[in-house]
Amino acid sequence: MQETKGDRFEMNEGWEEMYTGRRILVLGLARSGIAALRLLRACGSAPIGADENAAITLPADLDGVPVHLGRFDPGLLDGCDEVVLSPGVALRHPFLVEAQERGISVISELELGYRFTRAGIIAVTGTNGKSTTVSMAGAILEAAGYRAIVAGNVGLPLTSVAGELDEEGYFVLEVSSFQLEAISSFHPRVAVLLNMTPDHLDRYESVRDYYDAKVRIVRNCTADDLFVYNAADPRCAAVAETFPGRSVPFSSRAPVEEGAYLDGDQLVRRSGGSVEVVVARDELGVVGLHNIENALAAVAAVRCVDVPAESCRAALSGFRGLPHRMEPVETIDGITYYNDSKATNVEATVMSLKGLKRPVVLIAGGYDKGGDFTKLLSVIDRIKAVVTIGEAGSLIEEAVASRVPVARAASMQEAVEIAGRTAEHGQLVILSPACASFDMFENYEHRGDVFKTCVKGLVKSSR
Repeated sequence: MQETKGDRFEMNEGWEEMYTGRRILVLGLARSGIAALRLLRACGSAPIGADENAAITLPADLDGVPVHLGRFDPGLLDGCDEVVLSPGVALRHPFLVEAQERGISVISELELGYRFTRAGIIAVTGTNGKSTTVSMAGAILEAAGYRAIVAGNVGLPLTSVAGELDEEGYFVLEVSSFQLEAISSFHPRVAVLLNMTPDHLDRYESVRDYYDAKVRIVRNCTADDLFVYNAADPRCAAVAETFPGRSVPFSSRAPVEEGAYLDGDQLVRRSGGSVEVVVARDELGVVGLHNIENALAAVAAVRCVDVPAESCRAALSGFRGLPHRMEPVETIDGITYYNDSKATNVEATVMSLKGLKRPVVLIAGGYDKGGDFTKLLSVIDRIKAVVTIGEAGSLIEEAVASRVPVARAASMQEAVEIAGRTAEHGQLVILSPACASFDMFENYEHRGDVFKTCVKGLVKSSR
């Protein structure tokens, strides 16, 4: 598989005939779609790109690849051998329904990339914590001397790096429910399920459909594979009961017989009756109970290889977190500001606030994905006040206004200013929206960057 020969690839056995000279349609031309086009052209197929956004432009290296912009025309399916989906295109799209009615294979970009890999795969899914967990696991493997690439939904498409590792390496992949919807042969050596709580109900017809998409991560696993799961999540535990291979739990609440857990203030791993301290809680380079669980999951996920505890400790103590995930921004007049813009659902916000010992002025709101904002009441003892923004602001106000003071802001700038005036010395201001960003911003990264700019503005004005 996949030695580069000129601009062609040697593929996994069995896929040569599928792609050489075949007409493959790639839907969605953001990062993953562009990467898929590059891989397909390199392996000798005849790719075509399509995107409903008429303003899309392809990079210069893809000049000559046919592109159709605007409404998907059913004529694109004529003579088409396969359709490759970017995550933003849902399977229930009428264009894809017609493709399947015509008997045309529809796969995700994740599935396409998998077909070009030969390295071991550790795949991580769940409602919250995926990006941090894969980054931690990748860091642990590298600290132990293994070649590892963190990719997938974390920002680096698998199709862009699929040929860069041999059988001795590991891809540590963040995989979303959107990507798992359209897999067929995708088969991780280690499948990790962090948690399952309601999310993306603006895309799925029911929460059951969302959960079913997540569980597809284990659909091709065998008795030789490993399943890592959150022992405290009953939905994850139910999957473990039917998994054909070995199941390894992690838990921040109670000891487990085999796996990783929080014991007082220490993260430990247990195997064959032997208990080994991995790292102390206060040695972690990130804060919050959710990050303890992410670290435990990462430790359990690397059970597929021999990783010394020292390598786990070195990687986890040196890990400083990812942008927009409880990211420290500034401390101004004794008030510390955190950017947690990646908390795009209520459960993520709740987990970010759990375990914090200082009062929080919370900035929340945005595009509602069908979340239950009353769940914020489970951490209301940590919240001094809430400043709401965006379309869901009124829903959050209804959920919490009887318990804490609430203020409404028309912009991120105003929200930061109100929060700064409300918080007192020693307290925290946290942007943890519990919502998607699309009502006011391009994406959660844009939202977090605007928040950081506003906070930096406070620093200047206070001097």
